[in-house]
Amino acid sequence: MSWLNEYFLDPILRNGWFNPVNTLVYGVILVVAVYLVFRLLRKLDVKIDRYFAIAVTPFIFWGSSTRVLHDAAFAGTLTGALGEFYSLPIFPTPGSYMITFLLALVVLLFSLVIQKYTKSPYWKVMFLAGFVLTAINIFITPFSDAFGPAVILGLTALWGLLFFAIGLLSNRAGNKFLAKLFSNENSILMTAHMLDASATWTALSFFGYIEQHVVPRMFMPVMGPASMFFLKLVVVIPVLYIIDHYTEEGNFRNFLKIVILILGLAPGLRNVIRLGAGV
Repeated sequence: MSWLNEYFLDPILRNGWFNPVNTLVYGVILVVAVYLVFRLLRKLDVKIDRYFAIAVTPFIFWGSSTRVLHDAAFAGTLTGALGEFYSLPIFPTPGSYMITFLLALVVLLFSLVIQKYTKSPYWKVMFLAGFVLTAINIFITPFSDAFGPAVILGLTALWGLLFFAIGLLSNRAGNKFLAKLFSNENSILMTAHMLDASATWTALSFFGYIEQHVVPRMFMPVMGPASMFFLKLVVVIPVLYIIDHYTEEGNFRNFLKIVILILGLAPGLRNVIRLGAGV
């Protein structure tokens, strides 16, 4: 079972390190999980719309901040009982995503029950629960630096302005292709991934961090940390185009876009909070 230790267990114990094998396996698991979760939501008769996205968003923040608490415990800046708990190896990928999903699912089921017996929409109950849980995480996170987060958020804002400007100008010019590609919805998703890219660029350029993922590590020797911006653009934009043009069913299209949001926002937020915590 040495291969299990080499490709899966040891990377987790190293606080989350990716190699070609675990990257491929996690990718397959993600595809299967996306399909199964969508089927589950259909059985629960949950409409995948903007309200569902609002309900889910706090749990992205919760998952990212929980991951940082593990980073802080791993680095020794979060001590005591909290440090012991968050140092457990269940929090690095894929554990962090599994824990966040299970928590969100339990809260969703609870919220649907409340909606059934009261007039409170499930998404409001779910959002409030996620907000409170995230607030608790932020409260116990040992923040120590504001420079890194400020740089990341500034860069992300510039990218966001660029995407929204392209969409607005394309719409006014009658360019339907670019107007659809850079719609407000897609611009938000692209900006979320630029948050991740900006965080990686900042961490590698100013704080001496090392890239954990396989594909970016292949480009780093040639293009440096800026390769993250390139990779995000050449991957996310075509994926959004494919989803918009080749996915007919509205609920499934919306669900795929929420998955795209999570894949960009979750690691981006983790890195923002992590730099803020100095770990």
